[in-house]
Amino acid sequence: MSRQDRSFRMVWALIAAALSLSCARAALPVRPVPAVVQVDFIAVNHGDSILVASSAGKSVLIDGGEAEAADAVLAVLRKRGVCPLDMILLTHPHADHAGGLVKVIDGCGARMFMDSGHPHASQVYARLLERIEKRGIPLHQAVAGRRIDLGAGATLTLLGPPHPPITSSTDEVNANSVVARLALGQTSLLLTGDAEFAEEKWLLSKGESTLRATVLKVGHHGSRTSTSADFLAAVAPRLAVISNRLGDAKHPHPETLERFRRAGVQILETAHEGTIHLELDGETVAIHTEKNPVEVRLP
Repeated sequence: MSRQDRSFRMVWALIAAALSLSCARAALPVRPVPAVVQVDFIAVNHGDSILVASSAGKSVLIDGGEAEAADAVLAVLRKRGVCPLDMILLTHPHADHAGGLVKVIDGCGARMFMDSGHPHASQVYARLLERIEKRGIPLHQAVAGRRIDLGAGATLTLLGPPHPPITSSTDEVNANSVVARLALGQTSLLLTGDAEFAEEKWLLSKGESTLRATVLKVGHHGSRTSTSADFLAAVAPRLAVISNRLGDAKHPHPETLERFRRAGVQILETAHEGTIHLELDGETVAIHTEKNPVEVRLP
């Protein structure tokens, strides 16, 4: 055999070995990424700011607290590595939900913005809309029934705002809050913005089965005019989370706390716990807080 023949055989042997190794690698099973949704109830004093981030890499920020809370919100967003956000969802345009979002948009960015579309004449909301337009962020109106795919089997379903809008409430902006239900497998979270009795009644009229959730984000910071006994019975949560500040006698209101006590629902407040972190894996909800880092699981 000539030297040239031996060289050709060696080359083909190397190619065959490489192909064999490539096929062997391709045959190895690919481990799926565990389906998990992380939720941070960010401590913003009196206000709401909630980050939802899935293991598929999707992120939604629901509300941004007061303007003074923006740095605390940005710190959590950067810690979670979610900038730019896939979406900002504003439940309603009051300052304690919308005030921090201008700085969040400037410091983190967002690919989409969605809100209730309910009119509100305030400088805070006007500045926010101006910044969204200046940044070229697509603006959408929330519509009940819309499903937002977060990947890895997780969905965020909009249950409100009501249509037609509620006009019989003492606070029409609160009464037309965006309400959303986050679900992954057997675990779920109901996010109610500042919904009060009028919107709760409207939600109940649509069917109680859509409201049931493992965890309830309590409406309007635990106000006296939110979380009726009928609404609480329909949701039947294992855990309730209240976003509030220390020293506020009305948020949560003693009457609201009594309704939770009678229903046997555990309550966590950002005023006492700092930022509250949940992880939903489809079967259980893991909980730890800024003040209590020891993880607890709800079966």
